[in-house]
Amino acid sequence: MNKTIIFFYGALLVCPTLALLINCCSIKRRAVSAASWASRFIGFGLIISIGLLSYLSLSKKPVTYVLLSFNTLSLLLCSLILLVSFIVHRFSLKYMEGDRLYSRYFLNLAAITLSAVIMVLADNLFLFWFSWSLSNLFLITLMVHKKEWIAAKNSGWLTLNTLLVGSLSLLAAFTLIGLNTQTASIQALNVKEFINSPVFAATMALITLTALTQSAIWPFHRWLMSSLNSPTPVSALMHAGLVNGGGILIVKFAPLFAASTSFLMVIFVLGAVSAFLGTFWKLMQYDIKRMLACSTLAQMGFMMMQCGLGLFAAAVAHLCWHGLFKAYLFLSSGSVIAQRSNKLKVDGYPPLLFLIASISGFLGMLVFAFMTNKPVLSLQATTFLLAFAFIAGTQLMLTLINTHLSIKNIIIGLLASSLTGLIYGASIHLIETLLPNLIPLYLPKLSMLHLSTLVLFILPWLLLNLGVLERIKESNFWCWLYMNLFNQSQPSAKTLTAFRSDYKY
Repeated sequence: MNKTIIFFYGALLVCPTLALLINCCSIKRRAVSAASWASRFIGFGLIISIGLLSYLSLSKKPVTYVLLSFNTLSLLLCSLILLVSFIVHRFSLKYMEGDRLYSRYFLNLAAITLSAVIMVLADNLFLFWFSWSLSNLFLITLMVHKKEWIAAKNSGWLTLNTLLVGSLSLLAAFTLIGLNTQTASIQALNVKEFINSPVFAATMALITLTALTQSAIWPFHRWLMSSLNSPTPVSALMHAGLVNGGGILIVKFAPLFAASTSFLMVIFVLGAVSAFLGTFWKLMQYDIKRMLACSTLAQMGFMMMQCGLGLFAAAVAHLCWHGLFKAYLFLSSGSVIAQRSNKLKVDGYPPLLFLIASISGFLGMLVFAFMTNKPVLSLQATTFLLAFAFIAGTQLMLTLINTHLSIKNIIIGLLASSLTGLIYGASIHLIETLLPNLIPLYLPKLSMLHLSTLVLFILPWLLLNLGVLERIKESNFWCWLYMNLFNQSQPSAKTLTAFRSDYKY
């Protein structure tokens, strides 16, 4: 292997390590300077990671070196982690100013960054598990931040109890793999041989459980909804980073999941439930952070649906985009705190408006299909992506022309919808180019369950936009449904601060 490339591989790990060491060795009066330098080293690591990703995408020569695997998937995820961490570091420099635990906060922030980087690069099963578990422990420490605040402490315990189940399940799964394959290497794992193993089904069940708990998929969502006591930068890191761990785990072991279609169906169904509930819960919230938490639940559900359909490359693209925009939304949440909360729109749009918007949605869907080279009129797994591209394009146009219907706004809407389909389609095509091994693994024909799920997503959207809900909103059924959905979306009572005097800052 080229010595220069070895140097850069080493430098990629050295940068977050130096960020950790600087915060370890800093004294109180130099804490701000140490945190600033730590953020710079995270930034240097990001530049190196992007450079190595570009190099490997051209050379197509993945390398496994000292329990670590440097390939396009691991380097792409590493770049995402370092980018989000760098942004959170820089934001936190000012946000945490004056906090008495300033140094410890940045120490934990650097530690969680390093452990997450090792996790996505790890080729050894037990190194992966160790860094996975360590990342979750540092996340919980950052969530609690000040143990005197009882609500934050309770949210930490709830998260620990949930994620510990996933961590122990993952350890059990990896132990079964190691004992039955005589290898601890992810790259060297003989998929065909392990599929015929008597413990294959048990192993996949354990890995599936870990993925569902980590990504807060229903019914394991309560820890995510109750984590809102965290400092805002921690929420950004959590929702943009570690909650994506379930998708990362499934993609890492995509060849195994492609051979266990029953577990992919479970993932798809629970992902659909999470996406459905998260979308409706988001519209009911009056608190900006709860709204964003429900949005994360919906997005994680959609990511799991993609995994369940065998669209692993699309799931990677989705977690990257979600990580970036969710980090932005959390870090900018303070600027919209004075705005009125969104209310569920039940009066609908005029039919002409909806028809015009549908044309825009169809155009965005066509552009998306062109960029990803996906057939439009076929009942394949990619039909879900096309349907959601249509919904997104239509909703974008409705937003633009709702207040003022004009030729100018229609043209802007058509261009915006086309551009959205172009960018999202291009991103999926780029991921498929970087990760060609993920494409042919598993692409099923849609079953009746798949099609019914798609209808259940499209139908409420149509009813909402066409104003049908206006006719039933005063009914006893609607009131019962609304209140039940709203109550189910609330965090655990023990993680709420009911009185200002209980807030220990």
